[in-house]
Amino acid sequence: MSLILLGLIQGLTEFFPVSSSGHLVIAKYFLQLKLPGAAFEAFLHFGTVVAVIVLFRKEIKELVISFFDSIYKLSQGENILNIFKNNSSSKLAWFLIISTIPAAIIGYTFSSYFEILFSKPLIASFMLTITGALLWFGNKKFSGGNKKISEITHKDAIIIGVAQALAIFPGISRSGLTVIAGLSRNLDREFSAKYSFILSVPIILGASIFKMGELSSLNIDFYILILSGLAAATSSYGAMKIFIGLLKSHKIYFFSYYLWIISGLTIWISLSRGL
Repeated sequence: MSLILLGLIQGLTEFFPVSSSGHLVIAKYFLQLKLPGAAFEAFLHFGTVVAVIVLFRKEIKELVISFFDSIYKLSQGENILNIFKNNSSSKLAWFLIISTIPAAIIGYTFSSYFEILFSKPLIASFMLTITGALLWFGNKKFSGGNKKISEITHKDAIIIGVAQALAIFPGISRSGLTVIAGLSRNLDREFSAKYSFILSVPIILGASIFKMGELSSLNIDFYILILSGLAAATSSYGAMKIFIGLLKSHKIYFFSYYLWIISGLTIWISLSRGL
């Protein structure tokens, strides 16, 4: 049951702006859980990616088709700017790739260092406090704008990509930081959320595939593994729907209160135990 609970936590916190990595660190600390390994976490992440693909299946299908169509047109000598002008989905596909690059580089280069941080509940708690502050001030300062696919620029893509890269730290919310970055660039609030969620697919899918080859070596009952993945997928699907609604109504600062409470309690308990 504990592994299924972790799947539920992973799913809810992956797309709520509260940091799934930070919550997994804290959950392992309080529940005294020892995860079967990075491959299990990768499997839970895969479940959340499945939820994104299901929720945005039409958009993702269009992005994939448009991307390969743009590759063909480039091979025929067509100018990339003309391709973007005539097909906004091709533009979005390329910009999502641009946004993925910073996190891919940092994650690959410093993966061993970040694995050490994932065993430090105090660090995760401090980072949750920072995430709460970013959500609070970001929601108040950046109201968003009207930018959608056709209006976004390469600078928008780079800034959102850097935000995603910073969220590698456990406790810094990937969805929260990328959405705030999008709002700061005047992206439409709903489009900012969609960009953030779809942006998670390549980076999470890549990390999952990289680690899931080790699944066969895990000593986990097959049915428990599947139920854990389903818990992650279904809860993340619901979390995305709720988050978009709260973002559109300018109420994501509610998550700040939660983050400050959970981080404060974790810091207090950790220090009282001398950790």
